[in-house]
Amino acid sequence: MAFRCTACDADHEALPDLGMRAPDPYLAVPEDERAARTTFSEDRCTVEDDDGVHYFVRGVLYIPIHGQDEPFGLGVWVSQSRTNYERYERNEDMEPTFGWLVNRIGHYAEDTLLLKTRVHFHGGTSRPTFELEPTAHPLALDQRCGISLARAWEIVHRYLPN
Repeated sequence: MAFRCTACDADHEALPDLGMRAPDPYLAVPEDERAARTTFSEDRCTVEDDDGVHYFVRGVLYIPIHGQDEPFGLGVWVSQSRTNYERYERNEDMEPTFGWLVNRIGHYAEDTLLLKTRVHFHGGTSRPTFELEPTAHPLALDQRCGISLARAWEIVHRYLPN
């Protein structure tokens, strides 16, 4: 699928998915304190602060793209209870759970931090998928209604070098 990008005026072959490196609460911990206050892997993270330990899992928030078969994937982090985090860590079968989105996605002017999500677990090595609560937030609207391919490329160019 070749596409002439309006953001950079270049031809692109395939739309890449994006991934947030870590949950924002992890990034807020000073680097010299991370070894003592956090655990971190590609898929799971914990952060300890004055309120206790917070648990996060990485997954994918899919946004449909108008006229395309494949959605646009945003790799983001969502909070989980300790019980759900440990069940996920053990790869148990799980019904959907509640979580808070814990990444600010800079493309959206309205803050995306702490949007309510439903976490769908798929077992094995598959990452969970995230479904936002159906609100009027622009990201939630994008997930429900879809976006144009040009808009998806605008988001990509916000994070990737041209």
